[in-house]
Amino acid sequence: MRDIIYIENKHFVGITKDSFKLKNVVDETERYFPFDEVDYLIFDSHSSFISERVITTCVENNIGLIFCDKTHTPQLLMTSIYGQNERFKRQSKQLAMSKKTKGRIWQKIIKTKINNQADCLKYIVKKDETSDIVISIGKTVTEGDKNNHEAYAARVYFSNLFGKSFKRGRYDDIINSSLNYGYAILRSAIRKELVIYGLEPSWGIHHVSTENPFNLSDDIIEVYRPFLDALVVELLNNNESEELDIELKKEIIKVLFEKCVVDNKVYSLLDAIKVTIKSFVSCVDKNSATGLKLPTFIEEGR
Repeated sequence: MRDIIYIENKHFVGITKDSFKLKNVVDETERYFPFDEVDYLIFDSHSSFISERVITTCVENNIGLIFCDKTHTPQLLMTSIYGQNERFKRQSKQLAMSKKTKGRIWQKIIKTKINNQADCLKYIVKKDETSDIVISIGKTVTEGDKNNHEAYAARVYFSNLFGKSFKRGRYDDIINSSLNYGYAILRSAIRKELVIYGLEPSWGIHHVSTENPFNLSDDIIEVYRPFLDALVVELLNNNESEELDIELKKEIIKVLFEKCVVDNKVYSLLDAIKVTIKSFVSCVDKNSATGLKLPTFIEEGR
């Protein structure tokens, strides 16, 4: 697991030997981070500067560059398609995936998502009975989730996680703002890995909006959402702020370091995303849902 470097103050970011050099322009202090220990550089200051070599180094080392807008929300993720010799071949296979394969992949994703929601209720808010109800919903998910059990489980889940008055959506209350910010971080991490493997993020298996350039990212993120939900519950329980301030956002970014289990091994979410995308690539190449690896919660006491 590598580091995420969060740059919020006025800095100049350059290159020295095999490391990034961060110099605080105000107090002239310097910090150094080796390339092979960095996964992302997140810029949350419009007063920072970077050299051209920083960009080329990030491209060469598959390091994500994320830039935030004035509200501190991720707005731009820089990735590169250069050096992907089999990009056309992989995307051709992605487009050729059968409806049956897509349906089975979506079934696996939704079953795992619902089970993760149940575990979130069980381990985080200690609602065993409600958790059992959500688990029962997950057991009846069919190929392609034609009966939309995802939505049914979500209604039970969110009302018990955040209260009956809570409504999920793009509202400006602190819960929704925190969730939307965290989902944006997860989506960026997923998109980066999709691009690295030559996949097209706008070609989803379930999400097919012509206005959404991240349909596939939004498919994959579904199983990862409950981990962010759990973190937001814990953070807001220990935070008296009524607004999504910069300090809370810095804590939310740490969702990428939360632990989960994939294929009986413990990973950070950041590394788990890489495992999931690599397994999805195998599904694309074989036109099969077999082998898709998805994250689950670590059992309490494990």
